[in-house]
Amino acid sequence: MSATRPLGYFPGCSLHATAAEFDLSVKALCRTLGMELREVEKWICCGATPAHLTNEDLGLGLPYANLALAEEQGMTEVLTPCAARRWA
Repeated sequence: MSATRPLGYFPGCSLHATAAEFDLSVKALCRTLGMELREVEKWICCGATPAHLTNEDLGLGLPYANLALAEEQGMTEVLTPCAARRWA
């Protein structure tokens, strides 16, 4: 990661809701380490558990859509601290 380029940031749905404290902690840690974060604009829920249980292609496609958004926004590295778990 370049010191002048911000690191892409995908918080995921849980960090914007039930895990908001985790989001604050991650951002505080990154600030302390001198890492600049830039949230992926217009990210979508990755579907974590429900998507892959409903449709395997959807469960794979939603995370890829977010990676495509990050790439379109010039991000080559993305931090994804989403607290959701995917059980296979």
